[in-house]
Amino acid sequence: MKKGNMIVVGLAIAVTLLPITVWAEDWRETGCAGVVEAELEKLDIDALGAARVTYVVSSRGSVASEGYEELNGWVSFEKCKGNLTVQLSENCTVTMMYTSGQCRIPGVEHY
Repeated sequence: MKKGNMIVVGLAIAVTLLPITVWAEDWRETGCAGVVEAELEKLDIDALGAARVTYVVSSRGSVASEGYEELNGWVSFEKCKGNLTVQLSENCTVTMMYTSGQCRIPGVEHY
């Protein structure tokens, strides 16, 4: 992948989610499929309506540096303007979550 490119993969889901386990050592192999959806199972999001999860791989860095890639799950909801962002590590564990815009989730930071 060239630096600065972004790959966006979308997946529409309903509020009722099934738990999914990812047995990957590297997110490049699986895209951490299902990790964000499984995390949504743990949150109080019923009032926000249907959720849509988009996994985004982005490159950081410049021509002068190596840079790195990162993977985030962006979740939009039917009943609020804004998102839940779920940052993932290279081994598909959640490193940070926060909401933005009008979306609020109990126990999750808001920016």
